[in-house]
Amino acid sequence: MNDMHVLIEQMTSDISGQAIRLDDLRLRLFLNWLSAHGSKIKTITKSDGQPGKRIEFQSDGRMDECLKNGLRPWLESLPMQGLLWEYHIILNEIAWWRDLDPRRLAMILRSEAGK
Repeated sequence: MNDMHVLIEQMTSDISGQAIRLDDLRLRLFLNWLSAHGSKIKTITKSDGQPGKRIEFQSDGRMDECLKNGLRPWLESLPMQGLLWEYHIILNEIAWWRDLDPRRLAMILRSEAGK
């Protein structure tokens, strides 16, 4: 395994480990954000220059592996600077959902229900 693969494996483990500690509601909202965020990234391409896969998650009871498997191809498609940038953005987003005040969470849920 080369250094880049080792780095990506560590990143996906860190992200997954922190994300699965969120309660179910916050995890679902984070995954919604992550899916939307990943689909907006214009630089996601395969090595042949074709558009890369969109991040998709399924709740089949193996959230840890599912999250890692969803993140891995996306992170592998990024240049080093983009990889580090996205890693920090994702960890900050997890921390935001974790630390979100319950009243603000309720406000977000009410606004989402009104859409």
